[in-house]
Parts: sequence; structure tokens; C-alpha cells
Amino acid sequence: MFEEFDAHSQTRILRDDSGVARALSHDRYVRTDAPTAQLAAGDYLNRYGKLLGLQASELKQLFAPLAQDPTSDQIEFRLRSEKHQFDLVTMVFSQTCFGLPVWEAGLAVTMKENPLRIVGAQTTQHPDPKVKRPSPEALSRSKAIDLTGLARSLGLDAGSAREASFSIDHQRLMIYRYDGAERTHLSVPAAKRLPALQAAGPGLPLPPVHGSIREGEHYVVTAVYFRFDTSGMEPLHWVALVEVETGSVLLLLPFADSVTGMVFMTDPVTLAGGPLPNAASLVLNPVRSSVTLAGLSPPVNGTQSLSGSNVILTEIEAPTIADPQISNGMSFDFDARSNDFAAVNAYHNCDRFYRLLEDLGFDPPSYLPGTTFPSPVDHRGHADPNDPQGIEINAHCVGNAGGVGIGYTSFALADLGDLNAPIGLACDLRVAMHELFGHGVLFNHVGKANFRFSHSAGDSFATVLNDPGSQAQDRYLSFPWITAAGRRHDRAVVAGFGWSGNIALHPFDPTLDYKGYGNEQILSTTMFRIYQSIGGDSTDIAMKQFAARVVCYLMLTAIGGMDSATNPPAAEYFADALRKADAADWLSEGLSGGAYGKVIRWGFEKQGMYQPNGVPKPNNNVGTPPDVDVYIEDGRGGEYQFQPNHWSCQAIWNRRLNDGGAAHEEPVVGVTNYAYVKVKNRGTQIAVNVTVRAFHCQPSAGLTYPDDWQPMTTAQLPCANVPPNSSAEILVGPFEWVPSQIGHECMFMVVSALNDPSNIDNFTATDSIAEWRLVPNDNNIGQRNVAPVSATRKLLVAGFDRMSFHVKNPLRKRARMTLTASLPLTLVKRDWRIAFANAGSDAFTLEPGNAREIKMRILPGKDFDPDDFHKEEEPVIRIEARADGILVGGMSYPLVTKAKKAVKTKPQLRGAPKSQKSSKSKR
Repeated sequence: MFEEFDAHSQTRILRDDSGVARALSHDRYVRTDAPTAQLAAGDYLNRYGKLLGLQASELKQLFAPLAQDPTSDQIEFRLRSEKHQFDLVTMVFSQTCFGLPVWEAGLAVTMKENPLRIVGAQTTQHPDPKVKRPSPEALSRSKAIDLTGLARSLGLDAGSAREASFSIDHQRLMIYRYDGAERTHLSVPAAKRLPALQAAGPGLPLPPVHGSIREGEHYVVTAVYFRFDTSGMEPLHWVALVEVETGSVLLLLPFADSVTGMVFMTDPVTLAGGPLPNAASLVLNPVRSSVTLAGLSPPVNGTQSLSGSNVILTEIEAPTIADPQISNGMSFDFDARSNDFAAVNAYHNCDRFYRLLEDLGFDPPSYLPGTTFPSPVDHRGHADPNDPQGIEINAHCVGNAGGVGIGYTSFALADLGDLNAPIGLACDLRVAMHELFGHGVLFNHVGKANFRFSHSAGDSFATVLNDPGSQAQDRYLSFPWITAAGRRHDRAVVAGFGWSGNIALHPFDPTLDYKGYGNEQILSTTMFRIYQSIGGDSTDIAMKQFAARVVCYLMLTAIGGMDSATNPPAAEYFADALRKADAADWLSEGLSGGAYGKVIRWGFEKQGMYQPNGVPKPNNNVGTPPDVDVYIEDGRGGEYQFQPNHWSCQAIWNRRLNDGGAAHEEPVVGVTNYAYVKVKNRGTQIAVNVTVRAFHCQPSAGLTYPDDWQPMTTAQLPCANVPPNSSAEILVGPFEWVPSQIGHECMFMVVSALNDPSNIDNFTATDSIAEWRLVPNDNNIGQRNVAPVSATRKLLVAGFDRMSFHVKNPLRKRARMTLTASLPLTLVKRDWRIAFANAGSDAFTLEPGNAREIKMRILPGKDFDPDDFHKEEEPVIRIEARADGILVGGMSYPLVTKAKKAVKTKPQLRGAPKSQKSSKSKR
């Protein structure tokens, strides 16, 4: 074989000795915008397939199923499997003729994940195979192969054919190129008896092939998968390729394989933006993924069922549609539009519920004490008693005797357009999460399927869990694949979906709130806002995933504390239960409690809860803040819309002299400096007995309170009473302190009032919390990691030559730390860059609690005019630090003009839900 380079496509091509291209590779991986590995492979082959000698006609049915009977199709490639190894995905396509797979001939496309990038391709295709179509009589005989006929082809005597272990598991038609040497590779001379075979490995005494069989020719064969045990190898499964015209065995191999299945990892709209459930299998199949079906029980007598430690598929409701079973060594691989595919998804999605419970720190049998394991699931049932055939789009979770646990879960259809090729609702993970997290959990804790004030929290779980990475065009459609559901999680208070509106005040009213679904949408809107605030609106997928886990943990903890007597009759009870749940330490994650109570309160407030006493109801008003809600302005007006940069609070600053000046000055090391802070109150009453505490530390990202902070010399000062409604800003200071780090130190201020303590006021001596969880979720706290730098070329270069800070891993596990630098557009256009001179540069690993000094320098580009920075909205050099993808802190370096005045900047703020607007006060 030899390699050549195609300059036009920048591709390395490996060819065999006949000049046939066998592999493509790319020094620079080929990027793709495709959302799934299957779609990425199809896109790649359409762009680069010609380099492998592929014709466009051979790629037309890449995602069509392999045929069971010969078709009129000529040479093509069709999807065979999807494989995962570490961060690599390999899509394998069978070469086919008549729609039948060619044995060990195909095409593989390999790519890296996150994001998907094509590494290259490899092919074992047979160049232009010539295959004779078998006669109808031969095809008919091939379908009638029984144990007697198979034993005859294998050369077994009649006694062997009656062995208890001898059984046919499965058979299918294929194409095989005969290779006489390969046929006898594992065979033994006919004179040898089976007991003597063990030393040489398993084999059978095959008779000679029919005289018409020619070396190197292609034949249609029946691949017969069967069991025939030999001494010391029980069970032992085989495959025999039996030529359909002559009955000759052209190949015999023993084999075994692991149990996998094709599923939708989540619904196709969430995963890839489509297609909808009314699409054909040819369109839906590429959105499937191959997964290992966790927890399956071992096969029985060579047959694998969808039964495991958590879930068992069984027939419970009409219609009677058996769940699929496969022979040991096969995979649960079915077209999307089939009952069997729905069954595999039913097992996988319901099993994921129990595994996610465990992953969140809840022991499933303990958290679900009334549920018997494994829990029964019917992949094709019905919810409407008037439609026992289940011709409906629905699902339900049914309680057991007494309603104290999950009895079973059942799914109907996702689409009614093609009942001959049905697609089940079990394929939608959101639906499964709604049923089990929503109703299944409630059965175990409140003894019924519903809250008293709402249908359930099922939509909240479904929407939050499926938002990270979602490709749905409408983020706020709760079930984007089942559009007929019509439920949303951005319901506006002004439209009547507030906690003080008509719907909320009349739960389960047949007109206003049919079956509680209106209140469910109010609840899911509220919980989704909370999720957005604590990280769901981040651009970092790891932060979104963390936020989703937190919200689910809080809801599960809140519900776990209920019973039938405390099933909340109104949403206020549930809000209170959530805030109590937040107080608990999340032991399995090693996280201190008490970080999100203020955000929870704000989330319900923005949805119309906490109306002033005496205000007539129903009304369509948002709620009001607490009586007292003191805060340090960080650009959000004391509210909790998601803010990625929590360390650039402009309401905290330093002066070198005790002069009360309002402009920040770089601290001077070794002498007394003077810190100031401004305090506001968005509450409805005057804040009294207000105090402010002040801390500092070396310039760092990934800090933990209180471990990394030390009080300033003036550790605490009283504050004048703070007027309500954000109507005034009170200056507090100076706080005397002596910096010890050259360049800059971080400052941290905490304001508390009589009726508004900070979250840290509940901490014990052993409690600690990472700044990235503490600061943005408590408006009582402000942090400033800001060091102004000169906006002139010479001083900017000189300033960064001595610039350094520390990065700490605040997680409770080893983490991959990454640094990113962003520069103002004026510098970017002129090719200025930040370089990291520390060990590991911008990516390294730290053990929990460990830190590393980051040394920076700026690589200058072309000259600039300092006045250009005044034209920019945010002329700041920002360094962000992430631990396993989560933004844990950073440093900001605003550019300063010659007059030493910092260029005005606006805090970076990412928005609220689209139906909600930031309510920053203008008073």
C-alpha cells in the first residue's frame, strides 16, 4: 500500500497495491455543523466520498435499513453500527447488493466528539462485486432451514442434531465472497471427533463445498446463527454462511458479542432540531445512537430480553405487542418507526430515570420505598379507556396498590399518521422524565400522582434536564418533538400565568386548569427561570449541566420531605420546601447548602408570587421583593438574571488616600489603602441595622470562602439606613487594609441587614463554598478582581510583563483547568494576544484545592490609538478560568487612558427568559 496527498482537499489517501483508495486522513480535522455522528458521517461522505471512489448513487440510502429479502438495488452503502471509544465515534456502513450486506465489506468514518470533527475514513469495500440473483426456489429453501437441514450442511450426524443445546437463534440473507482458506481456518478434518477439537479451538468437520462454488466469487448466503455447545464451552454460539442454491457452508465461525441497542438519546428535535415524529424511518434513523443497555439481566437459554435490575418490559395493557427478544450476541437494532425500537427506548429511558436518581445521590430503593424493583414498563399501552388499542399520543405512570409507589409505566404513540410503521412515545425522553420524575416520585411520597396545586413537577424535570445542548428551535416549547402537547415553560404573568392569577388560584378547574396542566406550566416556567439564573443561560455546556442537576436535586429533595399530609395545596408551599431543601448539604457532591435560596425566592417572585398583603386577587402582576433586600450593585439591580462575570463589581473600589474619591486606584503594596462600597435596597421598607464586612486576598480565580479570604484591617463597618425601592445608594467606607501582592488584590464585600442576612451568615466554622456558587447567587455580596492597565502600547506591554494571578481548583475532585483570554476588538484587529508563560500554559490539571500561579505577557501587534477604546462597549482584557468546563472565576483588566481615567464599561449580563424582562429599577 502507498500514500499520496491530494492538495486540493488537503487529504492523505492510502491506496492498496491495485491503486484502490482504502483510507483518508486529515492533518487538520474536518469540521462539521452536523448535530449527530450519523449526520456528520453522511455530510463527510458526500463531500469526500469521491476520493474513495464512491459514486453518488452508492450514498443515496446511507441510512436505509439493511434488507431482509433481495431488492432491485445494486451496490450501495447502508448504516451498520455506531461505536464509541473514549472521545472517538466511528460510524460503520455496510456495503450492500440487492439491499443485503456484503460480509465484512464496508466503510467507516471516524470523528472526535465535542465538537464533532472528522479524523478520516477507511473502507473494506469489494470493488464492483458481481452477484447472481438466486432462484425463487432457492430463496424459499433458504428460509426453511431447520435443525436437520443445518446439521446436514455442517456435516453433523443425526445424533448431534438431537443435542439439547443445538438450536437456531436467528438467520438472515447476506452476500459472501468465497475464500476456501478462510472456510477451513477454524475447521478440522472430518475424521476427528468433537471432544478432540478443544485443543485446537472450536470447529466442526465441514463437508466439501459443492463443485459449482468458485474461489473469489460472490454468493447470496443465509447467515444462520445457532447454538451448539462443546465440552467446556457452554453456551457456545456460531454463525454458518450457507449458500442458498447448494446448501454448502462457505464459512463457519464461533462468536459472541455484547448487548447494545439503537435509541434516541433524547427526542430528535432536542438532539438535532428534527425531524418530527411524522417522518419516515429513513429520515429518523440517522438520529439514533448506539448505546450499551445498562443493567440488563443475563440471557436465558441464549435469548436476551429487555429486563434488568431497574426496569422490566412486560405486557400490561392493550394492545398486545410483545417486546423484542434477541439471540445472545445480537444487538437491539431496529428502525425508528417500529414497536421494537419503542421497546428499546422504553427500557433505556426508564432505566435512565433510576440511574439519574442514583447519580444525584439518591438511593432508588430508599427514595422510592413503595416501588418494587424491577419496575414494569409497557412500551405499547393506552391511557384513554375509550381507545384500548392505544391509537393516541399519550403515556402514563400508574401507582401500585394503595398508590404508595410506582406500579408500572406505559406509553402509547408519538404519531398517528402511519400505524403500519408506528413510532412510540417511549422514544421521547422528555415524556419518560415527566412520567417518572413527575408522577412516579409523587406516588412514593404523597400517595398520589399529583400535587394538590399542580398536575406535577414532571414538565419542570423534563425541560431542565433536556435544555443543556438542546437544538430545539423553540427553547421554551416543553415537548418540542410532540408539538401537539402545546405546553410551554415561558408562560407570561401578564397572560394569566402568574401565581396570583386565575389559573393558579383555581387548580384543576375543568375550564381554567384542566387536569392541572396550566399550573404545571406556571411551575415549569418558574423552575426554568431558576435554572437559567444559576447557570442554565451560560454558554458553557458544563455550567448548564451543573445547573440542571442542581434544580433536579432541589426538587427531589423538596418532594422527598413530603407525605400525603403535606402534599402542597398551593405553590407557596412548594417554594418554601425548595428553599428548605437548599439549606441541606449535597453530600454526594460535596457541596455546602444555602447557595440558592435567594434565587428560588426571586424565581417565584417574578412569576407573580409574594404579592403585597391586601392586594386584590386574582391579578396578573409580578410579585414584590422582600421587605428588606439590601444588595451591592453588580449591574442586575439586585436581581438574579444569569451573570457569567461575577468578579467585576464596580460598586467596590480602592483609594490610596482617605479622600472618598469615586474612581478606583490600583492598590499600593505594604501601605494602608482605603476601600469603599455602595449599598442599595430593592426591598419595600427601609433597611436598618445594616453592616458591611470587607475581605481581600491575592489575585486569584476559583476562590473559596472563607478559606482564601482574610478580613481587611477594618473588618466591619456600620451602614446608614438604606431607603427602599433602590431609590438611593449609600456609601460605606473607608475600610483600611494593607495589600501584600504586587499589582492587584481581590476585594470582597458582604452587606447584611436586620431582615436580610447574607447566605454566609448561616455558615458554621466548618462550612465553605466556592465563589462561583456564592457571589452571583447572593446579592448581598460583591467581588472585584479588577486591575486597570494603561491603554498605551509601551505601558500595556510593560504592565503585563509583571502580571500574574493564581488559579485554584475549587471542585471536590481533580479537574482539568483551562484559561481563556478575551481582548477588546481594537487589540484583536491589530493581532494583539495574551500568552501564558506558566507550566501547562492555558490548560492543566489540578487536584482539589490546589492552585497554580499564572504568569502572563501580552504579545503586541500593530499600533493603536487609545481613543479607539472609547468607541467600544467593553474595552477590557478578561481572563476566565474554568474547572472541567465550569466558569469558576477570572480577572478583569480595564484599559485606562493617559489621564488615568478608566474607560467606562458595562457589566456583562445575559438575559432572562424571553417572556420576562429585567426589572432594574430606575428610581
